[in-house]
Order: sequence, then structure tokens, then C-alpha cells
Amino acid sequence: MRFAPLSFLIAILLTFHVAATGIIPGLQERGKLIDTIRCKANSKFSYALYLPANYSDESKWPVIFVFDPAARGSLAASCFVNAAAKYGYIIACSNNSKNQLPWNEISDAVNSMFTDVQQKFSINNRRIYTSGFSGGSRVASMIALQNNLITGVIACGAGLPNDGGLDKIPPFSYFGIVGNHDMNYIEMYDLGKKLDSLGINSEIRVFEGGHDWPSSDLLQEAVEWMEIQAMNAGVKEKNTGFINSRLAIKKLNAETLWKKGKLIESVLQYVYIIKDFPGDPSAAKIKETLDSLKKTAEYLKAVKSFNKNRTLELETQSDIVTILYAQIRAEALPDTVRYLLANKIRLLKNMESGKDSSRQVIASRVRMLVSTICYETGKNLLNVKKYKGATISYQVGVMIDPPNKFMLYQLAKAYAYNNETDKSLVSLEKAIRMGIDNRKLIETEPAFVILKNQKRYMELQKLLR
Repeated sequence: MRFAPLSFLIAILLTFHVAATGIIPGLQERGKLIDTIRCKANSKFSYALYLPANYSDESKWPVIFVFDPAARGSLAASCFVNAAAKYGYIIACSNNSKNQLPWNEISDAVNSMFTDVQQKFSINNRRIYTSGFSGGSRVASMIALQNNLITGVIACGAGLPNDGGLDKIPPFSYFGIVGNHDMNYIEMYDLGKKLDSLGINSEIRVFEGGHDWPSSDLLQEAVEWMEIQAMNAGVKEKNTGFINSRLAIKKLNAETLWKKGKLIESVLQYVYIIKDFPGDPSAAKIKETLDSLKKTAEYLKAVKSFNKNRTLELETQSDIVTILYAQIRAEALPDTVRYLLANKIRLLKNMESGKDSSRQVIASRVRMLVSTICYETGKNLLNVKKYKGATISYQVGVMIDPPNKFMLYQLAKAYAYNNETDKSLVSLEKAIRMGIDNRKLIETEPAFVILKNQKRYMELQKLLR
């Protein structure tokens, strides 16, 4: 998901001085997630909303604006409800912003939600946060990069937008969360180091899993981290009991990671402890522990192994993606290149099914990344009517991810637009037999108009619901 340079928060900046007008009729029930709130200025846009049970206009409340890659407002907002209820946050999640939308439509959705929430509710302008997953994470980061309004970002499963420069990054706090099987794992790990070199307050957390929203418990930890940052910055009153409890949990987590053999993650946790609790009396002792661990043979061996695997992963990604883009530009996928790709994909799958657990994870992440690139590149090419390139992108996608029925369906569309009716019908039949059998979806698809007089297409209709 790529973004062009933009500056779309001018309207928001101009409206945030307006006093909240109070809870609107129909929203008197607090402490409950509401699926759809229509924006007053433009009812085309809406968002899911959670207000704390004790919400009142008499106080100023922190708010998290959330973005899901599929505009699943209620689902994404629900991930934050436990933390919001415990720590008193307003949650607003867009029902419109999603992957593949033109950026002007995303910015309109963002502007509408920000403005509507501010005008209806009492917001603490010093505690405005954004969060998102995957493409939604890039939206959340882009908003923070474009102005000084955002206090912190909770980024899940993806880092900064591809065009997001770091030359003049605003001073927001950044809590990144990524699964160890996530295709963007290396990106997030590298971003943590980059932000640290720029003096940006950040923490990267890894969980056992893939490219998914993290658990509500982990998101609550992210909110608690933001609470600590607010106390450190003086925008929230310090709570000694809370600070000490978080410090104890962090220490235990660092110790547990080391015992489990997750040495790099353990050392990072000690680094974060020193940054987040600078005034703690035990800081010197923690620093001593950190320096000692970093000198151990086990840690140095782990770092060497990690760097070796990181290089392997990046080279494997680049190898396949470079070929993909070269063939898209050439608008050709000759048998020699197809055979070359087939061999590389076979080696990747052998790595994934092998006995080396580290290489299994690497192969899984590479396969997921290449599959995603094929799918999104194909959609972008269809949008600009470069149909031959789209067929190539989806063909490679099917090679690397054969069970993906959505890839096959998109390939059928690309073939049809490219007037390759026989190939379109073959791919469409496979997609139908794998579960994309919605009659209305298929019969109203503009790409398939060219197929409607084909005998095989009429036969396929018998398989539709």
C-alpha cells in the first residue's frame, strides 16, 4: 500500500479548538461499543465508537483513532475496548478507510471522523493517538508523520507508509506490534532500530502469530505503555503504584524471555525498561544487567544467527520480487522464467516444510509477502487497465499460493479483460470450485461480460449459489 505525499489534516487542525457540543441524542449509553456513528457533516462516512462508562463532558478524554485494512470498524474497535474501559479512552474506528481506496477518499474519511469526534465529545488535545493494522497501520503512521497533533501511534503488522520520510519526523511515541510469522516482521524490527537512532521514543513487541490484529491483552499493554509515556511527559499525573507495577511486569518479562532462549527480545526489553523508567532507583542495576547480558557468548551467537537469517530473508524476498517486476514491465512470462520461478518457489516450500525452525519461519514470511505483493500489484494494474501485467502478477501469485481462491478469481478477471477467454474460464472454474460461488458477484462482474456467450461459462453457472 503506497501513499503519495500529502497534507490532509489542515481541516482537523482548524477544528480542534472548537468546544465539544456534548453527547448527541442516541449515544447516552456509555461503556458499550456502537457499530455505526454517522458523521454529521457527511453521512457517507461513519465510525464505530466506544465511550468510557464514566464519560462526561466535564473532563477531557484521551482518544485513539483506529484504522482497519478492510474497514471493519466494530471488529477493530472491539480489540481496544478492554483497555479503553480500564484506562478511560474514547475509541473511534473508521468504517470507510481501507486498503486499495484512492488516497483522497481515505483522507476524506479520516478528516470526517476526526472532526466529528472532536465536535461531539470532550477530547484531550494533548493525548490524541492513532492505531491500525496492516495498511491501516500505515494510515495511522502517515497521520502522525504529517503534523504535530498526534501523541502516539500503536502500529500493528506494518510500519511507516512507503513514502513516509524520516527527515523531520514529529516527536510522537511509537509502539509497534508484529507477529513472528508476519510478512512485515523484518520491516518492523528494522524500523525500531531506525527510530531509536533518530531519538524517537519507541518499542517493538513481537507475539507468536502471523499477519493479524494482536490480542486485546497485548493492545492493552500498548495503551499502558502510552500511559507511562504520558506520565513521563507530564501530561498525566504520575501514579507511583501503576508505574511500579508496570516496571515489575517488564522486568519479569525480560527475565522470562531470556530463560526461554529469546535472547535478543530479552535484551531489547531491558533497553526499553531503562528508557521508560529513567528515574527508578534500580536503573543502575538494570543497566549493569543489560551490559552483562550483551557480552555473553549466547547473546552474541544469537545476534550473529539473527543477522544471517535476516540477510537470507531479504535476499530471498528480493530474488523473487525482482523477477516478478521485471516480467510485469516486459508484459511477458516466458516458459524459461516460469520454470525459474517454479524452482525458486519449490525451494522456498522445501525450506518451509524442513526441519530448521528458523528457516521455516523465514520461508513462511517470504511466501506471505510475495503473495500479498502479487495480489495488490495485480489490483493496481487492473485499476490502470494494464491487463497483461495484471495477469502476470496473478499467475505468479497462484504459483506461490495455489490454495488462494481470491488470487484465482482476480486472475480470471485479468484474463477476461485481456481477452484471454479460455484461460479466464479455467481460472474462474477453479475459483468457483474452491468456494467463490456467489452468483450475484460473478454475474455482475464487468470483466466477465466477454464470457457470457461461452458454452463453458453457461455450464459454470450450474455451480453457483
